[in-house]
Amino acid sequence: MIVPMRHLTLLCLETEKKQALAKLAELGVMHVVTTVVDTESILSAKAGVEEVQRAIAVIDVASSNPWMHLTLKASASMRHGENPMVREINTLADRYLVTKEEIRDLAQDITRYRPWGDFDPIDATQLAESGIPVTLFKAQLSDDVPAVENGILDVLGTDKNGVYGVVIGVELPEGLTAVPLPRIRLSVLEKKRNLLLEKLKSFATKLAAYEKDLGGIKAEMERRSEVGEYVAVFENMPTAGVVSHIEGFIDARRSDDVIATAKTSGWGVALREPEVGESVPTLLEPPRLFRPVVALFRALGITPGYNESDVSIPFFVFFSIFFAMLIGDAGYGAIIVLLTALGQYKAKAKAKGKLSEMTRSLLTLFYVFGGCTIAYGVLSGTYFGMAKTAIPAFLQFKSIAFLNDQNHIMQLCFTLGALHLSVARFWNAAILFPSKKFLAEIGWLGVIWSMYMIICGIVVAGFTFPAWGTYLLIVSILLIVLFMLDVSELKENGVNIGMLPLTIVSCMGDIISYVRLFAVGLASVKVAENFNMMALDLDLPMYFKVPAMVLILVLGHGLNFVMGGLSILVHAVRLNTLEFSGAKGVTWSGYPFKPFKASVRDVSATTDPQS
Repeated sequence: MIVPMRHLTLLCLETEKKQALAKLAELGVMHVVTTVVDTESILSAKAGVEEVQRAIAVIDVASSNPWMHLTLKASASMRHGENPMVREINTLADRYLVTKEEIRDLAQDITRYRPWGDFDPIDATQLAESGIPVTLFKAQLSDDVPAVENGILDVLGTDKNGVYGVVIGVELPEGLTAVPLPRIRLSVLEKKRNLLLEKLKSFATKLAAYEKDLGGIKAEMERRSEVGEYVAVFENMPTAGVVSHIEGFIDARRSDDVIATAKTSGWGVALREPEVGESVPTLLEPPRLFRPVVALFRALGITPGYNESDVSIPFFVFFSIFFAMLIGDAGYGAIIVLLTALGQYKAKAKAKGKLSEMTRSLLTLFYVFGGCTIAYGVLSGTYFGMAKTAIPAFLQFKSIAFLNDQNHIMQLCFTLGALHLSVARFWNAAILFPSKKFLAEIGWLGVIWSMYMIICGIVVAGFTFPAWGTYLLIVSILLIVLFMLDVSELKENGVNIGMLPLTIVSCMGDIISYVRLFAVGLASVKVAENFNMMALDLDLPMYFKVPAMVLILVLGHGLNFVMGGLSILVHAVRLNTLEFSGAKGVTWSGYPFKPFKASVRDVSATTDPQS
């Protein structure tokens, strides 16, 4: 469900607002709504968070990537009271970036002057000072290098980009391009670059060594985030005379707790129901069995609006089905389960057995998704795209022929689509009842199944559109036309009736859209089969064939596995957040409820707003 909210206005003495915020943080029940105007303290707190975020990014990159791939912005100046470890990491990162820039400049000079070879530019300068000019030149390969009189012209090198040489004792002939002398001889440039490369590796190694401290640094970032939240609230509490106040929303079930705390603290509080059109945060509390899906919503960055419905249950159920059908392979499902188990083991080891709620929920989700994929793969007899004859006998009997018939599987996709959309419309009807508008939603149910029968009659071999289907469609459209709007709404929203034909066609398109489950799932199976055939059909000696087979199978199935993951993000998410949500009326325009929990004790370590 979406938890009911109440708007809270809290008043306290201006001299006691620090204590008031401390008690609010302890309660952890209020989502503060405030207009933030940046002050010096707020900007300082934000900079503190950014410093720690940068340190975390540095460690992540340095510990997982080659040492030449660390690219970050230079950090701002350090502030009083900063964590020494964070300061050291950012200082190393700054030195790394400076060194990398020096190496880049040296590499450019080395590349530029290598065609002329190793010589000492000081000697050339001394000759020039004694009246004997020395000029480096470059010419195109197609150009003729002229001879010179009373001087020396020597070609020192040639490559695909041109001809390189030097003229001594005379002016540079026409047609040749002069190149300034280098600052340092080539061998010195290369030596300096190599020394800097070793220095760069040293910095990267030191940064990577901080990986063991990543947990503590992330905790520091959370602490600083709370500091920033506290300072933003504290500095932006409106004050009138000696009274300050703060506004926000609380879980309606905690109203008594807030009132009791107000009585003991000497606050003034005003509680009211949210007003129409007011922007209210959303707190989702699905039934415990389906609660892990909230982690998926957070990962996708979607939240239903406060006045919308909590679609967690149908989202979880159908997303799991879609996940299984899009991957469609029991072998891949087993890999998902194994990777999830490995991730759980590593996460527990890193967190010393104390996993966050978000982590536990994500692990549960992937166990469910992997289990559903295994079940669907077993039922369809699909194991890494293996030929049916190669599947062990104890697994073959568990498959269902229905799931291997393209005609039937398309009908299954259309059926899932009709069911999915029907859940949305039936839900709408239940909410609207006893208003007559619920009959319009019943009409939409009839349209959905009429469109389903029309689509199946066209696409699915052997399916015949029933004679009564026409009557169902007519009656359904009449219900929509007659009851979708009250008489008082006709003037303002009557255009919706005129748009009804397009909306009905759109409904047909929504059902057809579910055929993507068949198309993408089939493509995944065929890709796996083709890589298997490619590996098995290699005409090589056995000692070459075996490693080549392993390489093709690992790379091929790995690519197919990754593409399957992308298809989940594109198709399974779309069917839930667009087709289903469009029918249900969920716009995903909400924002999550985030109770204020920053403590005064944390702030004292960075800044003291009261001082």
